Amino acid sequence: MNNLQSFTMPKSHGAVLVMSLMMLFVLTLIGVSSINTTSLEEKMTGNTRNRQLAFQAAETAVREAEKKITDEVNNPVSQFASANTTDGFYALSEGPSSTEALDKGWWLTTSGAVNNDHITYTGERQDVLSPARYTIEYLGETSQTEATEINIYGGEEKKGGEGSIHTFRITVRGTGLNDNAVVVIQSHFGKRI
Repeated sequence: MNNLQSFTMPKSHGAVLVMSLMMLFVLTLIGVSSINTTSLEEKMTGNTRNRQLAFQAAETAVREAEKKITDEVNNPVSQFASANTTDGFYALSEGPSSTEALDKGWWLTTSGAVNNDHITYTGERQDVLSPARYTIEYLGETSQTEATEINIYGGEEKKGGEGSIHTFRITVRGTGLNDNAVVVIQSHFGKRI
């Protein structure tokens, strides 16, 4: 007689399946977290680029304003004494205040009313949405000592020159790829006349 041996399989409790599902769940969480982090970093990089473009636009407008002062201002006392704000020039204490300089509405108004006019940057900047805008305010005559102390007109290296130094405050508002990125810069510029 043949003796049949019965062979029985051990009972499986599904522990491998449960562990595999837990590992898949953990890997999914890591993947989703990585995607969120990457997305956030891309947004941060885009915002940084946008802000840098706004800063560069404002800086180029500062250079244009300095050139305008150098080329067009020959007698600031008379040119700015009755400064008409329709040309973006302001007499002492009539330029935009710090609060106005940060106010979007002040810069966007082009009605020509007092304290609402500015000069629009005329150069080409195709990488920004709106051209920068700026104002030039005449601050008065500055002595050579004062100019050296605040490093206007090159400070020490220009000592001994003829004529007085006239000081101007340039206020600029630049934007980036959209109008949400805004940079406002104030700069002082001296011209020996």
